[in-house]
Amino acid sequence: MGVLIEGGTVLTPRGPIDDGALAINGDQIVAVGRADDLRRSFDRYDRLRATGCLVMPGLINSHTHCAMTLFRGYAEDMPLMDWLEKKVWPAEVKLTPSDIELGAELGAYEALLSGTTTLNSQYFYSDDGSEVHAFIKTGIRAVVGHGFFESTKEEGLRLTERMAERWHGAQGGRIRISVNPHAPYSTGPDAYVDAHRLTNELNEKLGERGKVIMHTHVAEAHDEARRVEEIFGVSAHGGSVAYLDSLGVLSGHVVAAHAIHVSDEEVSTLRKRNVAVALNPVSNLKLAMGVAPYSKLRASGIRMGLGTDGPASNNSLDMFESTKVLALVQKGWLGDPTALPAREVFDLATSDGASAIGWGDQIGALAIGYKADVVVLDLRNIQSLPLYDPYSHLIYSTKSTSVRDVFVDGKQLVENGMIVGLDYESFFNKVERTKNSLLSRVGQ
Repeated sequence: MGVLIEGGTVLTPRGPIDDGALAINGDQIVAVGRADDLRRSFDRYDRLRATGCLVMPGLINSHTHCAMTLFRGYAEDMPLMDWLEKKVWPAEVKLTPSDIELGAELGAYEALLSGTTTLNSQYFYSDDGSEVHAFIKTGIRAVVGHGFFESTKEEGLRLTERMAERWHGAQGGRIRISVNPHAPYSTGPDAYVDAHRLTNELNEKLGERGKVIMHTHVAEAHDEARRVEEIFGVSAHGGSVAYLDSLGVLSGHVVAAHAIHVSDEEVSTLRKRNVAVALNPVSNLKLAMGVAPYSKLRASGIRMGLGTDGPASNNSLDMFESTKVLALVQKGWLGDPTALPAREVFDLATSDGASAIGWGDQIGALAIGYKADVVVLDLRNIQSLPLYDPYSHLIYSTKSTSVRDVFVDGKQLVENGMIVGLDYESFFNKVERTKNSLLSRVGQ
């Protein structure tokens, strides 16, 4: 039997429906409309009352490293390369597959509790434990990739192919696999060419199970192009985007995380190649990387989504926080309070984000035939009242603590603000033990 979510304000692609309803059957949305109409048509469905609530599509986190939740607060107030080379990378080599799986499980629960139903995450894979295993266990929707560097490119490409054969399209299509060269400064030109070729091959072979994307960091640091030249002995004079384009690896399959330091010519190249950009305003500010030129990217018609980056550089997987920071920073940066209106930010975090990661035909909207990835926000609390415009409310006023219920593929994973079926105390103890064990392994 299906579920009828009734009585709330339902946010549809055409706008909000007051006293609306949403019918779920299996993993799909089968009806959206006025509550009075749907009650008659779906009178045998289970009822979930949403009076005083906003009913919205699940948020799409278009760039993160979910397993790095285990490093939340571990390395603070450091420049990017010191952060990576002195703290993060030395600790990562000490991680076990079970550590990675636990970190991803913790991150998936955090994401769900803050209204995110889809993650595009890059980390490290093992058959013995990984983000894939955690995402299958927790029920969240995800694109998952194994990040590889110049020193691990051969193994990384082999692992990616094996991952895709085993997991792409798993769980009724809820899990997809991506190809993840880390960044131009850490992964050489031949590896990018091989990654591009593998992406195309996997799409030809497995594309009926869902699109395979290539997910990589691009133009995050102001001196990135110089580092590429110094490390790999190649020309990156026109910037990281121009360099990757010279390799012939940019296409509509690519999701470029960050894209902060890009010239006008590179913006044009991104649009010409149909590359999608994942914006990460919170981590960019925290690491003092800069501010992505959103207005230029938008004016060029580039596909964009919104991400948190990893919890080690953001400290949070809270997409509500990211939406507000993005809007405020762009307004302040441009000196224009009308820049980046709330509805536009909402779309970035939902339908646009779904399109950016190659899933826009199935998720990111409350519409008939779409996957039943649904979030119910309870606005009957002091910090949420009164409500005027639901979109501005979501971006500027709503806190993730208002998330009451979350469905992914029609399955309820959060009920009354709690993860369904999770033994919280046991899980908390496991995380603490793992943290202490990791600290002993890295000598701290």
